[in-house]
Amino acid sequence: MRSKFILCAALLLTAGSALSAGESQESDIEWLKRAVADQQRQIDQLKRELADQRQGSQNVVALPAVATPAVGLTERVERAENAIGGLGGFRFSGDFLYLFDLQARSGNALAVPLQNARSRYRVRLNVDKNLSRQMQFHLQLSTGPLNNQITTTQDFTGLGLKGLFSIAEAWVAWQPDKHFAFRVGRMEEAFHDNSRFLLDDNLRLDGFEESARVSLGGGRLFNNLEFRAGEYILTNPNITILSAGSPLVAAGYKPGTRVGAANLFHPGVILRGALNDNWSHRATLGMQIYRNANQIQLSSVTAVPGESDAAGVLLSSPFGGAGNATTTPGGARYTAAGFQVAHLGYRLDVNSLLRLHHKAVPAFFDVQVSRNVATHKLRDAVMATASLGAIRKFGDVRGLYQFSIKDANSMISQFTDDDLGTATGVNLAVHGMRLDLGLSRFLTWSNILWIQDEKSPSNPLERFYVPVPRGANTTFRYFGQFAFVF
Repeated sequence: MRSKFILCAALLLTAGSALSAGESQESDIEWLKRAVADQQRQIDQLKRELADQRQGSQNVVALPAVATPAVGLTERVERAENAIGGLGGFRFSGDFLYLFDLQARSGNALAVPLQNARSRYRVRLNVDKNLSRQMQFHLQLSTGPLNNQITTTQDFTGLGLKGLFSIAEAWVAWQPDKHFAFRVGRMEEAFHDNSRFLLDDNLRLDGFEESARVSLGGGRLFNNLEFRAGEYILTNPNITILSAGSPLVAAGYKPGTRVGAANLFHPGVILRGALNDNWSHRATLGMQIYRNANQIQLSSVTAVPGESDAAGVLLSSPFGGAGNATTTPGGARYTAAGFQVAHLGYRLDVNSLLRLHHKAVPAFFDVQVSRNVATHKLRDAVMATASLGAIRKFGDVRGLYQFSIKDANSMISQFTDDDLGTATGVNLAVHGMRLDLGLSRFLTWSNILWIQDEKSPSNPLERFYVPVPRGANTTFRYFGQFAFVF
């Protein structure tokens, strides 16, 4: 019983953690939830049997045949409760990733050659605790460089230097009932979905999130409506009067004025439904609204006052992830007047698209589009994904194909995926192919190939400069990775 209870806790944590082992995790999480539910039913059954035995011992005197199993049940339940109670109610989980990352591009007059073959690793440790029936605490510690907000992997380098382990997530959630939830702290973005479209899988932001769910009733195309919103504090310059020598002047702020914080607001809705027992679907509609977005670009050019030392250390270099068009080559001002990104996504899940060796093979199809309505040119993005299979145990196979186009003014490059886009997060067209193989329930081997071409050239007449322009040779990137969940 003790091993079953510990397995239940581990499975629950695995389902609740934000692990980025691949885009099919939603189906994996549903499988884990069913396993947890089975374990919980066994525990509840034992408790009911114990209660029945205790009631029987009060009504019938001197029945050794009843008393003996009652003691056994008591011990089994107590062992299960002590297994988790002995840890003070804290639950632990995590993952380890080994990654071989190869980037290659031949050089020409428009872009220098690229050849980077490196080994990398990632370790994440999750700690969870229920503070009450309505409140939960979560903490995640992770490897990764401090000056790169969209990766948690650490290179095999440094001449033996010890790697860093820092806070990746820390939040408290309050859920008064099944309809409402609220979170505060450092967390994944409200519409984080592991799709490699709007947001990088590893991006975590400081702020607040709210959600409310409404049932629409059965017999409808969509039977569940969820409202979500996220409000994130990106910077705090704390400057009432800007001096003429401040780096913020390069980002378009006028000396003598007050400088406000950079923020991201992301409200939206998610509609869910089931077409039948085998087919389900989900539609997402949202709007990313950035305030003082040039501070994000400035952070990739030079240190932002009050922000580069937010962790109490002076960073060795600015943040990475640049790629948007700027008004000067490598400048601190986006060419786009602002970023208000309207986003629409649709996903269709199939529990069993076909049967292979008497096993159901799941699949999903996903389409996402966006438009930056705060500018008028090169503002659109689109992505289409098809996946077949799921990794649940040894021998399982999954294949995925993905195609994406992201214009140079379509979204914030520093926050979108840095694997699909190499050396730039936008101004690209990318083919992605992935093949996963299950080596065990908790170990997956993945092979991912991206083929990337740039979309638009720089245009000085329009003050439009991109770091990797159209005409650069094709960029190839390969991931060979082993992901272990514990």
